[in-house]
Amino acid sequence: MRNIRLRSSPSQLIGHLFRQVNRAHGTALKPTGLSPVQAQILIVLWVEGPMTVGELQRFLAMGGPALSGAIDRMEKAKLLRRRPVPGDRRAFSIEAMPYAEKDKTLVLEQLANADVQCFAALSKSERRELVRLLAKVTDGLDSSTNG
Repeated sequence: MRNIRLRSSPSQLIGHLFRQVNRAHGTALKPTGLSPVQAQILIVLWVEGPMTVGELQRFLAMGGPALSGAIDRMEKAKLLRRRPVPGDRRAFSIEAMPYAEKDKTLVLEQLANADVQCFAALSKSERRELVRLLAKVTDGLDSSTNG
């Protein structure tokens, strides 16, 4: 990015960074057959356990149509399944299918390696500070849109 106004805009820089990291994650995930979005969904379900589509949507800050499409494709690929939520005929819980432990490990390792490469220009303390600042902004946006 050459334009100084674009380089001084946090939103522009974060958008640009997101696209670059997403490309790096896509490349890193090729051996797994997963897209970056599919990997994100699985990781959330592995860590947090089953959740409704609405909960998953809020957790990932994804739009409904994009998430529904990803869930449909992942269900067809037998990566996850929908289960009815007791007491709510319209709600479904999404859960990860038993995924081979070696494949789960590969997904996590591939993403960790991609992140090391993506943020190699930062020292350890700078990475911690970046995470702290991004979490602060995210938390602020979450509380302003959810509260």
